[in-house]
Amino acid sequence: MFAESNLGILGSDSRGPSTVSSTGNSSSVLRRPLSTFGSAIGSSLLYGTTAEEKIVLDIGTYTLRVGYSGDTRPLYKTQLFGNFKPSDKYTGRLVGQTVGLVERNGGQLMESEELLEALLVEQLRHIYRNYLLVDSKSRKVVVAEGALLPIQVKRALARVLFYNLRVPVVTFYPGSVTSLMTCGRMAGLVVDCGHRSTTAMPVYDCRPLVSCMTSTPMGGSSLFENIRQLVLRFGKFKPFDDRGSSAASNGCAIDEDALSDDIVRFLMTKIVYASPIAIPMSFGRPPSDLGVGLAGDNLVEWFESSITASNSVTRLTIDCPKNGRGTLQFPTWIRERAAEILLTGDATQDYKGIIQSIIECVAKSPVDTRRELVKSILVVGGIADLPNFKVRLLHDLISTLRIDPRWSALADDAALAEEQREGSAANGEAFLASDRCWTGASLAVAARIGGIDVKAEDFDGVKIADWTNQI
Repeated sequence: MFAESNLGILGSDSRGPSTVSSTGNSSSVLRRPLSTFGSAIGSSLLYGTTAEEKIVLDIGTYTLRVGYSGDTRPLYKTQLFGNFKPSDKYTGRLVGQTVGLVERNGGQLMESEELLEALLVEQLRHIYRNYLLVDSKSRKVVVAEGALLPIQVKRALARVLFYNLRVPVVTFYPGSVTSLMTCGRMAGLVVDCGHRSTTAMPVYDCRPLVSCMTSTPMGGSSLFENIRQLVLRFGKFKPFDDRGSSAASNGCAIDEDALSDDIVRFLMTKIVYASPIAIPMSFGRPPSDLGVGLAGDNLVEWFESSITASNSVTRLTIDCPKNGRGTLQFPTWIRERAAEILLTGDATQDYKGIIQSIIECVAKSPVDTRRELVKSILVVGGIADLPNFKVRLLHDLISTLRIDPRWSALADDAALAEEQREGSAANGEAFLASDRCWTGASLAVAARIGGIDVKAEDFDGVKIADWTNQI
């Protein structure tokens, strides 16, 4: 469908496609024993004994990551419930009705724990059987979770692990703390840009300050819908002629059926980036005519005049159900400015942006911790992988702090946690921003840092330990 583009597999390894053995397993699976052997040697030298290897799960509202403790990256990443094959009992109720934990119609989180269990059982069994290649009863499980993970999801996950997969022990870690561990820091402000929402969680002395946490609905789903609406409004589709050329066609409006979820997600993960130029303050904060799928004429005119790309039009070859194969083209400013709503917010829905959410989080934090928090801002989550997004977020945050007399003293101290102020060869990222939560949990297990343990014999099917109530 995506001719003339290197689509590959969304979420695949950035170092290139993995080779496949004669047995059908990917090379990442074949490399596991070598990685495990190295982890075991390191643990033996450090502790005098071989550290126990555990299964590490990072479950979000859209993505599921799984792998072994001691590894630097997840073994397998996939869309949560994306390939679920339900039993006859749930076929009519579940197929194509969810996007991760969110119902496709209405955008609400699934509330039925019975349905969640049915989904989790099928997907986790598939992962154990095809990727982990171990008996689930032989390994303990570690779960890295966000503060806003619904408790019904946590209960359903625990029931599946204990009652269906017969896991002996499940350990829960706060995702904000494990993310910060990948930077070697004990204090910082963790901004988790997830699919359904974005949260700002202050962490001090490795303790998440839950009462100071702030959140905004602006997340990956908002960006996804914004891209779709802008392309439908400003884009065109030019079908190919008999010679395979679309040059002679004037183009037609894009049909909603032609702009499938796969195409929009490709644009979101491979095409969109954050512009280095911020929107002028004269448009307001947030701009009154900027929202999901909305951009005023004056704002569009400024977007077109501030394009940093060399080409003003972006083209992509796709297959349209009604008009056949052709070229999808849209203004390049959509690539640069689709992510603006995440930073500034949606004025039409009165949703605050990530910048405002961070400032409110700092304001709610104890006075003596604020400077330490803004010195180590860690941006994680799938949206954080957008090119230039973190740098743009930091620049917008600093400029907003400077113009407010209450916070101007903190502006010079604001910095990203993974970067050093002094010039150093160590500057840069060692881990993907979207994988930091999982990688930190893997590091915590290897370092034998304790979490909240739940044993199979102590679980009654209803009550589950919640670290947000124990801080």
